[in-house]
Amino acid sequence: MLTIRPAQHSDLDALAETAARAGAPDVSLPNDPRLLERLIAQSEDAFAADIDFPGEEQYLLVATDGGALVGAMLVVAAAGYPGADYSFRNETIIHASPELGVNHRMYALTLSHELSGFTLLRPPLVARDGRRARVERALVQAALAFIAMQPGRFAEDLIAPLPGMVDDDGESPFWSAVGSKFFGVSYREAERLALGKDRSFMAELMPHHPIYVPLLPEGAQNVLGQTRAGYMPTYGLLIDEGFEAERYVDVFDGGPTFCLKRGLARSIRVAQTLPLAVDEAIGRSEPESLLANGETSRFRAVLAPALRRPDGRLATTADAASRLELIDDDEVCCVPA
Repeated sequence: MLTIRPAQHSDLDALAETAARAGAPDVSLPNDPRLLERLIAQSEDAFAADIDFPGEEQYLLVATDGGALVGAMLVVAAAGYPGADYSFRNETIIHASPELGVNHRMYALTLSHELSGFTLLRPPLVARDGRRARVERALVQAALAFIAMQPGRFAEDLIAPLPGMVDDDGESPFWSAVGSKFFGVSYREAERLALGKDRSFMAELMPHHPIYVPLLPEGAQNVLGQTRAGYMPTYGLLIDEGFEAERYVDVFDGGPTFCLKRGLARSIRVAQTLPLAVDEAIGRSEPESLLANGETSRFRAVLAPALRRPDGRLATTADAASRLELIDDDEVCCVPA
């Protein structure tokens, strides 16, 4: 049974192996055992802390199936904290001359830190096999369920960036047209320098005046707001949850940044908190749902068959209840899969 819980130090080797398979560097998790170890420690502290407002906390969730780690997802409570989180904002600038009869709408990119303090969802890191779609959706739903049940720990606004396009050599056309002019290094080198660090120190060196999109090379224009083929399933998943990516792009590779008000996320809107009923009659023929308890450091979520009874209780299997560490009549959050 697919189970999602906070990462533990014992997950380090499996996480490092998963990150290594994804290639370095990765936008989901750092491909560096030392950085991963530090991230797990920070996550354990965040889950254990008594928190009233979002700050520097980072929450790392892992998904296991049959005892094996099959995915992970990082949620950053406040992007950029305690500094700024930079992005390029898409704007429309009108150039008009009544005398000449000219009225042009032109797209421009302006450096912005408006997304600072928003809760940031990193794309799930999942093995790219037949289980990917199921595991990835469960991780996103579990993260949103945890956010909904622990509102004081997170911001009202959510963002979810995806990596921009790169060529066969791993270079970004957008970086080559913009960032490289100010840093004099390749995209891969810039990513290596920023790996595991707050990237604001690099973003602050980016141009602070509007960048007119039509003046960029065609290759950079074509990839603006686009993500890599390997992340298209994540793109679709975010769209299904209600996220939109029309206004902000990454300052390094021009990848899309999705935005959404917390209460409008599908998994939060349709979630129900109901009394639990353990019922061994529930079988595989019943539809699966994402079930989660309301704990923090002992947060658990499972993908399991569940059925709402006429009496208002949510019936599921003893195995699912045990993994959630719940018993009859305990409250459980249910998100239809």
